[in-house]
Amino acid sequence: MLLAAGSSAPRFCQWAGALGERASVLTDNLPAQVALFHVEARLVLGGASDSPLRLLVDSARRQGALISLDLGPPDWIRQRGGSRTTYQLAALRPDVLFASTESAAEVGAPLEGLASVAVTTLGEQGCTVYGRRVVAPVGIEPDVVGFMAAFCVAFVEGLAPVEAAGRAVLAAAGGLVSAEQEVESA
Repeated sequence: MLLAAGSSAPRFCQWAGALGERASVLTDNLPAQVALFHVEARLVLGGASDSPLRLLVDSARRQGALISLDLGPPDWIRQRGGSRTTYQLAALRPDVLFASTESAAEVGAPLEGLASVAVTTLGEQGCTVYGRRVVAPVGIEPDVVGFMAAFCVAFVEGLAPVEAAGRAVLAAAGGLVSAEQEVESA
């Protein structure tokens, strides 16, 4: 089961469900048997290290869940400072870290040193993982939330990061039409 927290959590869960994975938006408690917990970074890094959400992330990790963070827009990183954000990312050490090129630039450190798998989203141009570029279909900008959900589903299913990125780019760009239709109708 995938668990998500933040403003994009409902869409993340819709995409994950459309791709065949059980997913739930975080309520108050951590459900049993979470395979991956996807969180917007500003929510978990923006507060104290003993905030309720941070404690849930730590608890999920102790139970064996992978931790996925979405850096989101660069403005919150700019406000709080790239070095402070980098320090907290290094302390948290997410398993998967998603960042736009703009957010990655605000962090000011190589994302690969901050997470086990760092994925930089490039809009219409796809993404990069481990320095390898995964190209999106020409002229189609993948849905970012759909991309993250599809990547997480593929990663939890055991695909290597570059393969997971390839599947995610296609799914989020409409390559998996049934998944896109289910998300739109939800």
